Amino acid sequence: MFNVLFIDDDDFMLRALLRLARRLRPNWQFFTAIDATSWRNAVSASTKLDLVICDYLMPLVNGDKVLAEVAQSYPGAVRALLTGDTTEEVVCSASKIAHFVLSKPFNERDILQLFQSVELTHSLPVSAEVREMLGNSALLMPLPSVVKKVRDVLLNEQFEPADIVDIVQHEPLITARILQLANSAFMGFSRTTASLEEAIKRLGVKLTSAVITSIALEQTLAPSLDQDTHRKINGLAFDVALNCRVLSRKLGYKQDAQDELFVAALMTAIGALITATKQWQNKYSDSYANWPPGKLHAVVSAFMLTLWGYSESLRQTVLLSTDPDFNNVEGNLALLLFLARQRQINNGVIPIEVLNRLPDLAFKQLVSKIA
Repeated sequence: MFNVLFIDDDDFMLRALLRLARRLRPNWQFFTAIDATSWRNAVSASTKLDLVICDYLMPLVNGDKVLAEVAQSYPGAVRALLTGDTTEEVVCSASKIAHFVLSKPFNERDILQLFQSVELTHSLPVSAEVREMLGNSALLMPLPSVVKKVRDVLLNEQFEPADIVDIVQHEPLITARILQLANSAFMGFSRTTASLEEAIKRLGVKLTSAVITSIALEQTLAPSLDQDTHRKINGLAFDVALNCRVLSRKLGYKQDAQDELFVAALMTAIGALITATKQWQNKYSDSYANWPPGKLHAVVSAFMLTLWGYSESLRQTVLLSTDPDFNNVEGNLALLLFLARQRQINNGVIPIEVLNRLPDLAFKQLVSKIA
């Protein structure tokens, strides 16, 4: 059973949320607060919240400020903001504290996704302490130098969205945030996309630039990772992503699958970045000293992708990529990501001992011939 708090000054909205929530998850416990300034009074001191959904525009305090308070008291709780305002200022502000931004009026699909994300974050093999740490690290910031590069591109009146893609695809965490926003409910698209270029087109250049700037500026305030380590991790993920592109194209995968695999490869860097921070090394590294690094990176990456509302298929590709099912090759993106990583590590050649694990002879021969 999970505990959920709804915060909204609109009593009608609160009752509507409560009715839907009880229908979707009858065994969960739900609380409501109509006064955002005293939301703590809605739950007992012994209650640990797993999800908080808060309206953005309220009389005395905005929802992003409330969620900042929630993060202090319940760092492990998933935080969602409800808003009908999708202006640049609101989106950037919300992205700093909310894991999810939902449009008003809300719909059943969005609320169900929230509930499923809560369940999925608790299904991964991480402790409550680490879950709290990751919840507050949902915006582990990239290097601010990317901002200057994007601005330089924008100064050229002939630029194309693809020019921005060339820059930000080297920054997995920026890629994740742009794709999350482009696929979020308030953007209004019925079809999700794993294409970074399409995501930038959806957001528009101005909003994309603002989001990148907002994220990067945070890095200057709270440095937690040295630049050389950051570059090395991002560079490795990008190289693996390129190998994914080579393999998926040669194997005849459709463009959507190629894009999803490329993004999955980039997203595997998230776990490596988080576990390389001083905060993780000082507090949590000993607890996971016996874990293979690849598995730890995959689990942490999958946790963050779940927290950001990514698709279950992308999450599973990342999570299973360190130990994929070799017996099932049809559409197995996790296996292809594993092979791409092996190919990158071994200078463009998949080791024979890895190929020998493939029982499908036709697939084995095809993969081994890809230059």
